Amino acid sequence: MALLDDTLIQGDSKVPKYQQVIELIKSDIEQGIFKRGERIPSINETSEDFYLSRDTVEKAYNKLREQGIVVSVPGKGYYVNCDQPTHKVRVLLAINKISAHKKMIVNAFVETLGENAIVETFVHHYSTEKLERILAENLGKYNYYAIIPCFKDFSEKTQAIFEKIPADKLLLIDKDVDSLKGNYKAVCENFEQDTYRVLVSALDVISKYEKICFIFPDGKQYRPELITSFKRFCVDYHFDYCITNVFDPSCVKSKDLYLMIEDDDLVNVIKHCKNHQLQIGLDVGILSYNDTPLKEVLHDGIAVISTDFQKMGEAAARLILEKRNEKIHNPFYLIRRPSL
Repeated sequence: MALLDDTLIQGDSKVPKYQQVIELIKSDIEQGIFKRGERIPSINETSEDFYLSRDTVEKAYNKLREQGIVVSVPGKGYYVNCDQPTHKVRVLLAINKISAHKKMIVNAFVETLGENAIVETFVHHYSTEKLERILAENLGKYNYYAIIPCFKDFSEKTQAIFEKIPADKLLLIDKDVDSLKGNYKAVCENFEQDTYRVLVSALDVISKYEKICFIFPDGKQYRPELITSFKRFCVDYHFDYCITNVFDPSCVKSKDLYLMIEDDDLVNVIKHCKNHQLQIGLDVGILSYNDTPLKEVLHDGIAVISTDFQKMGEAAARLILEKRNEKIHNPFYLIRRPSL
């Protein structure tokens, strides 16, 4: 008899191996792999399966017995003594940054899980090294690992980080990792298709502008598909366009439409228009990515291309609650406001 998920015992983890064994057995009980009254693998079996010393496994089993999770029957082995070691699912949530729309995802995720889960949130700041440290310190301690995989330096090393997490315990939020194999959970956007579709849907208002300028900041954390879909739209519908890393006020002309990702660029465009008596929504158009409550009221309303971040968080939580390994598309939509 072997535990289901031996990949979770990590030799290079900062979590002691005996504690990893404890968390693994708890997780297997919570998932119904071992039920009340069933025998778990013996100390010798677990020691051999995981290449662990007998003392390490015995320490883990003694801790489980002290917690009332298992009971020892002399001459027979260890048996599950409860239906759930804890009634809460443990979730590690790693986000790329703290921002208004990321808070929407986190809040919806946590609220939907409700009393059924304990969620601990970490921030990797677009760094694969930071994420690697987070996982090294926590792999084996949680039932699920929910990650927003936005990085500046995605590489084979990054791929290896994700592959350390068993597919049925991995949940990707906001974007997918195309090269990742396995039947993992995901709630993601289709950046290329959705951006093109939304721009086409706004042709009736976009057509009053002569040129579209996309302010696309330096940094590999932004999806190149956004540029691909933007170019395709401009070519297909015969718009003059430019792509720049920073806002250049000297290039602003009447009948320009600005598309931007970063809020700093949004502020710069608004300030320039105000200082040069350019009427937003008439002389210069503004279309921003990612809605926030502030954009709803800023300058009478900033038009946005956005996904429903609350819906994204809710859908991700339901995949955990319903134990479904699915990939869900969370679409973009256009919110029309006076800036367009």
